[in-house]
Amino acid sequence: MLLITKGAVDTYNARTARAMEYEQHVAGKRSIKDGKTDDNIIISDDGQVGNPKSYDTSVTCEMPDYQSKNGQIVAVAANGTEVPIQIKGVNWFGMETTLAVPFGLWENADNGTTAYEIAAFLARNNFNAVRLPVSVENILNNSPPQKGVINLSSNRAINGTDFISTLQTLVKSLAYRNIGVLISMHRLTNKKSGATWFDEDLGVTQDDFLDAVDTVSSNLCGQDYWNVMGLDLKNEPEKATWGTGDDDDFVVGCEKIAKVMHENCPQWLGFVEGVVSTHTVTIGGEELEYYDWWGGGLQKAGNTQPKFTIENKVVWAPHYYTTAVAPQRYFYGDGTTSDFSTYVELSDEDLLARVEGTMNDMFGYLADDKNYALLLGEFAGLYTKDAHPKKTTKRTTDLTIQVLMEKEYAGGFMWSLNPESEYQYNPADTEGAFTEGMLLDDWLSPNSEFLDAFTPMDAMPNLRKFPCFPIEDR
Repeated sequence: MLLITKGAVDTYNARTARAMEYEQHVAGKRSIKDGKTDDNIIISDDGQVGNPKSYDTSVTCEMPDYQSKNGQIVAVAANGTEVPIQIKGVNWFGMETTLAVPFGLWENADNGTTAYEIAAFLARNNFNAVRLPVSVENILNNSPPQKGVINLSSNRAINGTDFISTLQTLVKSLAYRNIGVLISMHRLTNKKSGATWFDEDLGVTQDDFLDAVDTVSSNLCGQDYWNVMGLDLKNEPEKATWGTGDDDDFVVGCEKIAKVMHENCPQWLGFVEGVVSTHTVTIGGEELEYYDWWGGGLQKAGNTQPKFTIENKVVWAPHYYTTAVAPQRYFYGDGTTSDFSTYVELSDEDLLARVEGTMNDMFGYLADDKNYALLLGEFAGLYTKDAHPKKTTKRTTDLTIQVLMEKEYAGGFMWSLNPESEYQYNPADTEGAFTEGMLLDDWLSPNSEFLDAFTPMDAMPNLRKFPCFPIEDR
């Protein structure tokens, strides 16, 4: 009898071990192969590894009050505890498109991964925040993800019933790793960004935009979504004005948008981008003309700032890019032609002076008074594929990181995680379609050199996971 019992136990244990080996093998196939181990693996009650049925984010962490002060983003607990946070973040796009879900979640036999694995990869590599672009069209239509672009069997915790439920459960998957989320009001429609925060020709009025803000801020605020820090109030308003008092005045627009947001979620921050114009700046004794990067023009923000209904809620979030997006004369030396058919690359020292000088003139000066936090909402781009002989595009990203570190910015969100990220120039004299992201095309392999480019940001003194403040009995 004892022998029979022991045999049954041995058989059961062997079967259980084989089942676990199988589940670990399946999980390994969809993991991102960065050579690092995950010390926080979820094993569900049905034995599946790294594929939770749900994330309960409400039982342990309270919703902080996110503030912008002393040049930093600060999470403030109900008991008054304050934790400053610098951002080493990524942009992960897709929810602003007709797919209505971030790219890469289609895990299949050949490529794609899961939200669980994306979050694990980011956490292993010290990224503490994700900027998620969304569209007004998808919010108002509450559009579900397009069929086939998310594997719901291996993304069991993602509720793809509609747009809001998808966004909510993605936020929870990131909260499990203490990764913060910035929701970017990115596009008016799924195909058109919109040059201001409304465009009646695109079918999006001011009221439509504010309705979308109302929907997001009422559904993504609170204890369940404690890691959402706020909204990027409108991505790249390149045809808006600043401080004019007109309908297209982005200062007034930000105030209107933030008012609706704060009526629903007073804990959130409003991330403010810049407008676009032509300027001159003197660098190294030479007067240079430059055109703002879309989202980058905050020259007037020193004197004219949006006034929100709640104090300490403005975060400056400009963009700064490289030749891959659009060649700029200030990235090159004497002898460069206006059409860049001939270009002369600069030394590291001279290129640094140009990057630092233009960044400071556009927006960097805002970091000097250590008031509102300043970070880059988008930066970087094409990197390892840079075809310049002296790697001007690649060096521009490296130097951008150097400047934001030395000037004590509150961090930045690199563009982008997605391998589908497309750029138009490589090098300056060659126009085309060039793609590169932090992950390779299979979504399972890191673009190691590009990933390593952001390692210097690990030295930011306030880079940390988003703090989970334990819920106190009241």
